[in-house]
Amino acid sequence: MNQPSNTSLSPVTQALSFLARQTGQDETQLLSRALRLGLDLLYRQAVEQAFIEGELSRAEALLILGAARVQEIEYAQQALAQDVARGLEL
Repeated sequence: MNQPSNTSLSPVTQALSFLARQTGQDETQLLSRALRLGLDLLYRQAVEQAFIEGELSRAEALLILGAARVQEIEYAQQALAQDVARGLEL
């Protein structure tokens, strides 16, 4: 039997309903998990930006982001600086 159309539901409500059906978890558990994951992502993005802008020490960034991510950021910064230097030489 076809399920009712969810076209009138918001994307968030549709996603939540789908996840509840697929995982068997109730919506409260899913919302709690989504909030934790979302806050973690936002926190890490803010830490990365603070590190890039020099507002956060490398030691603090290492504790929060881990060595691999800090090295990726440093590599990207060096590559950008080299590209800019090459561009100025042209």
